Amino acid sequence: MADLENMAGYDINTAEEEELFESLFAETGSRENISIINWKSGWPAIVGGINGIPTSRQFNTLQYMTDLKCFILYNAVVALQQAGATGIKIGPPQELANNMILFETIKGTNKIVRMRRKDKDGKESEYDLAAVFKMAEKREGIQSGETLSTLFGKIMKFLVDLKPNCFSEADDSFVQMTELTYKPPSERTEGSLYGLITDKRGLIIEHFDRYVVGREDPPVERTLYGIETRERTSAKEDPSPYVGILSNIVHIEEGQEVERKPFMIYSVNKQTRG
Repeated sequence: MADLENMAGYDINTAEEEELFESLFAETGSRENISIINWKSGWPAIVGGINGIPTSRQFNTLQYMTDLKCFILYNAVVALQQAGATGIKIGPPQELANNMILFETIKGTNKIVRMRRKDKDGKESEYDLAAVFKMAEKREGIQSGETLSTLFGKIMKFLVDLKPNCFSEADDSFVQMTELTYKPPSERTEGSLYGLITDKRGLIIEHFDRYVVGREDPPVERTLYGIETRERTSAKEDPSPYVGILSNIVHIEEGQEVERKPFMIYSVNKQTRG
């Protein structure tokens, strides 16, 4: 009789935790296959009606499925425990231990700079914090509580809209040059106006964005209007090497009303008799 008891194994009510979850009810017994539809419908659908009589094989299947679900959850919890047996911690990198995820802080502060992880074998991995963002559509002030992606998107919009001559190393918006301080166009700050002071006769050049043969109504700013010709101009070539460049001239028609902007020169095109 004692040998038969030993062959039966340990009692389920005294089994250890791991054995308890791994020992599924009726795992080696006879079970009945139950369709998903009947399983969802409940006991009457399984036993053949409200007054149906269940079989042992149906009971086995019912309890086996319950044990199997518990077993799957148990394995998931064990895996989580093994991956981070000492949990998650916030602190400096020297406090990182095996099986730990550490939010690294700057020493002596509560500012998190990166994440570190060390597995059970002591292998360490680092994960730097990063922000993924896109530029905001318009300039807006930043607000406390906004996400990093929103904040950096707003900052990027301000940086893109800045003009080159707003920085400390850039030239002023208007620069008076002499023959000694003359800067060639390649060295000038974009958006600044440069004038040349010289006692030599020079040539004033305007920069235009486009050239149109004939005229437009209304005229467009920074557009040169004229008539193309192959005839040589009557003007003589100026031997002076100095050139003054004006990029802030706006041509308007006589009587045309436009909004005047600071630092702009407005030239009125008048009809003259030939």
